[in-house]
Amino acid sequence: MTLTQGLAEYFATNPGLDDVRAMSSEAAAFFRRHDAVHVVYGCDMSLDDEVVVKIASVFGTTAGVGALKGYRLHESMRIYTRLRIVDMLGTAGRSVVVVPRTIARCLSQRARWPWASFEPYLDEPLQRTRATFGITVAHCGTSAARSSV
Repeated sequence: MTLTQGLAEYFATNPGLDDVRAMSSEAAAFFRRHDAVHVVYGCDMSLDDEVVVKIASVFGTTAGVGALKGYRLHESMRIYTRLRIVDMLGTAGRSVVVVPRTIARCLSQRARWPWASFEPYLDEPLQRTRATFGITVAHCGTSAARSSV
C-alpha cells in the first residue's frame, strides 16, 4: 500500500475529513500534513492515536514544536469541543505509557518525516517509506499499519 492509498483508506474510513472547503488554507495545509502522519505512523482516529500523532509530529517530523501551531487553529478547537470528558480522562491516564513510548520510537528514527514536503513519498510503498525513516507504527489496527507487518 502506498501513502496515497493509505490516505484514501483513511478518508474512506473517516468521511468528511478530506473536505477542506470550509477550512482556511492554513488549516487545510495543517490537516493534510497531520493526516499523512496518521497514515505513516499507522494511527487511527482514537484519542490515544491522536496523542501518538501529536507527539510524533513534534519529535518525529521536521515540523518539531512548530506542528503545535496547527492545534490552536479554530478548526482544531472546534474538534476539541466535541470530545467527552470521560474519554479525555481515560486517554490522559494511558498517556503515561503512550507518550514516552512514542517519544522513544521517534528519537530512534533514522530521519525525521518531512512534515511540509512529503509529496515525493505519496506513491512509494508505506513499508519502504517507514523503513527509510525508521518509523515504527503505533499498532496494527489499520490496514495502512498492517501493510508494513
